[in-house]
Amino acid sequence: MIPEFDNTPKNNTFFKSWFVSVDDEFRPILNQGRIRILASLLLLLVLHVIILFAEPDAFMHAVLTILSLLLLVYLAYIIWVELIDPLLRLCYWADSMRAVNLDSRVHLRSNSDFAELGSDVNMLSKMIEELSQETDKQLERHTDFISRESRILSMLYDISSNMNSSLDLNELFEKALVSFCTNLNALGGIIRQIKDDDSHLVAASYGNFSPSFLQQIDNTLPIDHSIDDSEEPRIYTYNLLPVGQVFGNKDNKKQNLQVVSIPIRYRQGQIGALHLFFPSNRVLELEHYSDLMLTLGRNLGNSIERFRLIEEESQLKVMRERTRLSHELHDSLAQTLASLRIQMRLIDEIFHSGDEQSIWHQIERVEYAIEQANVELRELITHFRGPLVSRGLVPSIEELANRTKEDASIKVYFQSDWPERNFPEHVELNVFRIIQESLANIRKHSQADVVRILLRYRDDMYTVLIEDDGVGFDESTITPEGGSQLGLNILRDRANQIGGHLDIESEPGEGTRIHLEFWLPAEATKLVSAQ
Repeated sequence: MIPEFDNTPKNNTFFKSWFVSVDDEFRPILNQGRIRILASLLLLLVLHVIILFAEPDAFMHAVLTILSLLLLVYLAYIIWVELIDPLLRLCYWADSMRAVNLDSRVHLRSNSDFAELGSDVNMLSKMIEELSQETDKQLERHTDFISRESRILSMLYDISSNMNSSLDLNELFEKALVSFCTNLNALGGIIRQIKDDDSHLVAASYGNFSPSFLQQIDNTLPIDHSIDDSEEPRIYTYNLLPVGQVFGNKDNKKQNLQVVSIPIRYRQGQIGALHLFFPSNRVLELEHYSDLMLTLGRNLGNSIERFRLIEEESQLKVMRERTRLSHELHDSLAQTLASLRIQMRLIDEIFHSGDEQSIWHQIERVEYAIEQANVELRELITHFRGPLVSRGLVPSIEELANRTKEDASIKVYFQSDWPERNFPEHVELNVFRIIQESLANIRKHSQADVVRILLRYRDDMYTVLIEDDGVGFDESTITPEGGSQLGLNILRDRANQIGGHLDIESEPGEGTRIHLEFWLPAEATKLVSAQ
C-alpha cells in the first residue's frame, strides 16, 4: 500500500527550519545535530569575543585559543557527520538509481537528522523497485500473449490454407488431420461424421490406431453432445484412455492418453467431431487454444458443407446433361427415325402399285434421311447438339419447313420478319428444336393439309406461331404411351430454358396452334456477334 504524503507547502524560513520540534523517536535535544552545530558556533563566537575584547593574560589567551581550535575541529566533525556525509550518501543513491540499480538504499545513522528523509527515500526506492518488477512481469505476460497469439494465427493460417487447397473431401480430411497433429504436437487424430440417419462414420484417421479401436470407437468416445441454444459450443476432454487400447501397443499398457474432442459444426448444427490424442502428462492449455480449436472446427464444417454442395451440384449437372441429351435424341434421331418409318410405309404402298420411278424417288429420300441421321448422330457425339445451318437460325427453320413439305406432302407456308442477327447458341438450339418437334407431331398425328409458320419481331420480343388445319387433340386425354406427352413437356422445358412462354391451343377437329414468345434484347445479339 502506497503511503500518503502531506504535500502542503510550508512557509518556514531557512532559520526556522533549524528549530523544528523533536521527531517521533523522542531523542534528547542535545542529540540533534543541528542544535550541536548551532551551540558549537555560538560557543566559538563567545571565545573569539573574549579573546578580542577581554584582553586576557598570556596563559588565559593560550587556553582560550586552544579551546577555540578544539571547538573548531569539533564543529568541522559535526558538519561532516550531520550534513556532508548524508548529502554524499544521497548523491550516491541518486547515481545508483540513474544506473538502474533499483535495489540501492540510503544507509544513515538512526539518530541522524536525515534519518526520516533516508527512510522516505528507501521507501520510494522500494516502491520503484516493486513497480519495475511488476512492469517486467506484465511485459513478460504481454510478450507471452503476443507470442501465443502469433502462433495461433500461424496455426490458423496453415490449417485453413491446407483445407482450402483441398480438391476433394478425402484430401480435406487428410490435410486437416496432418495440420492439426503437426501444429498441436498430437500423437494422432480422428475425424468422424454424423450421417443423415444419425449414424457415426470414421471419415479419416492419422496415426497408428488399432483397427479394433476404430471399429468400437462409438463405445469409447461420444461424438454428439446436446447443446442448448443458450449454451456455447465447447471443447470436451477425456482422460485415462489406455495407450494399448488406442494404438494396440502392448508395451505401453500402463500409459494413458488424454483426448480432446473438437465439435465440427455448420451453422447451428453439429455434423461431426475431431478427436486429438495427447500424452496424459501434456499440459494442453485449453484456456488459450479453445477459441482456435472451435474456430477451426467451424471452418472444417464449412469446408465439408462446401464439398457436399459441390458434389450435389455436380450430380445436378449430370442429371441436366442427361436430360439435355435425352431431349436431343428425342428431337433429332427420334424424329428422323419416325420420318424413316413413314417413308418406308410409302415405299411399301408404291411397291405394290408397281410405279418404279416413284420407288426410286422414295429410296433416295430414305438415303437422304439416313444421311441426316448419321450427321445428327455425329454432331451429338462430338458436340452434344443438333446441326444448324451455318447461315443462322432463320435459314435453318426455312430448310426444316421445306424438308417437311417434301417428306410429308404437306403444304408448308413460311414467313419471317425477324431481323438478321446472331442469336446465343442455347436460344438457337431450343427454338429450332421446338419448331422441329412441332412439325414432327403435325406430320405424325395431325393429318393436316396446310401448315403455317410465322416468325414475328417487335420491341425485342420474338414470336413463333405454328398453325395447322389438322384433326386437333385434347391435351387432357393424351397418355404418355408413344412419347406424345413427353414431347409436349419437352417443348415447354425448352421454352423455359430461354426464358420464354409456350402456349398450345387445340380442340378435336379444329386444328392446333402453338405460340412461343421469348424476349431477347438487341445488346445480347450484338454481344454474340462481337464474340
